[in-house]
Amino acid sequence: MFKSQISSTYHQAKRYRQIMNVLIKYGFGYLVEKVGIIMPKGFKQKNIDPSGKLTTPQKIVMMLEELGPTFVKLGQVLSTRPDLLPPDYIKELKKLQDNVAPFDFNEAKAEIEEELGGNMRNIFLVIDKEPLAAASIGQVHKAVLKNGDEVVIKIRRPGIEEIVNADLEIMLNLARLVEKHIPEAKIYDPVGKIEEFADAMHKELDFTREGYNIDKFRQNFKDDETIYVPKVYWEATSKKILTLEYIRGYKISELDSASENNLDKRKIAENGARAMMKQIFIHGFFHADPHPGNIIIRPDGKIVFIDFGIVGRIDKYTKDKIADLMIGIINKDVKKITDVLLEISQSEQEPDISKMELDIEDLLDRYYGKELKDVNASELLNEVFIIVAKYKIILPSNFTLLLKAIMTIEGVGLELCPDFNIFETAKPFAKRLLRQRYSPEYLAQSAVSTMQEFNKSLMLIPKLINGLYQRTKINSIKIDFDTPGTSKVIIELHKMVNRLVFSLIVAALIIGSSLIIQANVGPFFYNYPLLGVAGFIIAGFLGVWLIISILRTGRM
Repeated sequence: MFKSQISSTYHQAKRYRQIMNVLIKYGFGYLVEKVGIIMPKGFKQKNIDPSGKLTTPQKIVMMLEELGPTFVKLGQVLSTRPDLLPPDYIKELKKLQDNVAPFDFNEAKAEIEEELGGNMRNIFLVIDKEPLAAASIGQVHKAVLKNGDEVVIKIRRPGIEEIVNADLEIMLNLARLVEKHIPEAKIYDPVGKIEEFADAMHKELDFTREGYNIDKFRQNFKDDETIYVPKVYWEATSKKILTLEYIRGYKISELDSASENNLDKRKIAENGARAMMKQIFIHGFFHADPHPGNIIIRPDGKIVFIDFGIVGRIDKYTKDKIADLMIGIINKDVKKITDVLLEISQSEQEPDISKMELDIEDLLDRYYGKELKDVNASELLNEVFIIVAKYKIILPSNFTLLLKAIMTIEGVGLELCPDFNIFETAKPFAKRLLRQRYSPEYLAQSAVSTMQEFNKSLMLIPKLINGLYQRTKINSIKIDFDTPGTSKVIIELHKMVNRLVFSLIVAALIIGSSLIIQANVGPFFYNYPLLGVAGFIIAGFLGVWLIISILRTGRM
């Protein structure tokens, strides 16, 4: 075990040096120095671009490709984050390809037999030696099961887990150094972003998770006549092996040559977009990368989504915000769009809202007078992302992943039908969700849920006060404020606490007055207990004052 630890440390140190060498090679040596890493004396920096023709985004793409699969995956994830990176970087990162040389069939065979326990001939009649596709995580072979079913086998690349884990640990350490030595980077939470990326990578390495994703999609679309989801053969599936039903059909680019099947490309585009809207607004579980390579069209016109390694999940809150954003865009409602972006923002700093609204208004003015069918969703959302980046609004990763999926499926639709419009498909789904939100049943459920949360919070107040008292008594409370604008935060907290206390006083007056009137305690005023009536009047005045105060600040 000790030898293993020494070997692991040695390999990690070697990988660190390799990464530093590549960073310096592509002209990012200043970053290495800025995060406090000291390179050995006499180290010579190679210049990969002596002519100076390459742009910084192009160098980054070349660098990530040289660093290997984990870094390529990171680049692909960053290509979905236009809220973090400028458009020229996003454009180049989208070119990152995950295609690598296939590994030897004997290695594939060894992986299958180790995972499935025994000779692969006990399960498969035949397996094609040449892979259908190869990527950094695994490769795919066509095969036939003993029962005659045609399948595809996805086999994880040998040793890839160790490589990815080592790279992720190095990435995390580098992210910590960035946060420590480059204060302006803290707003983007590099450590949190790498931890999130690491979690996604670990999930993608486990093929059983992909199998569960496929089964969930299959269940979600079991009654949909336009979508087909492949069957998972669990008896031939494990963490490193995934066996799926083989689907015969056409790629999007092959539909023109499939004219003998009389496939209606417009209908296919609409069905694909409608399926995406169902995933978002109904299921809350969506295919995160529906590009043309991950879609097959069967001869009967049914759409088949493949490669479920990366999926997105959205909660009810995010679903509502997506609906609000789309309705805001459709209705050209500047305030609604601004409010949605600010509500879901993970940024600690509040932007200049008035300037932001003017930028969004300027953007929408360029689309003024255009019919909805003439608006390109990808172009419009890209411009929204430019505004988001300008005001340093950090969006949740699932939100940006979802918008990227919408833009991707729109691209597929436009490839099939030049006048296709994703907004026309999304509009009824978004409106349906909004109608449900204001239905009596939904409002009643929300009211009950809010009351339960409020009651839970009230129950915690005595514990909180007691805890604060105990810690104050032993002088163990220490609060350090090291953030610009702290005084403003304290003032806001004072206002919030004052309003809370005020609200409790109003509530106490109402309850007390009700009890006095119920008990019919004198003195009386027109047969009503005077103290009770006075209490209600005072509570009324104080309540009105509180409401006016809240409305003046604009914060409900």
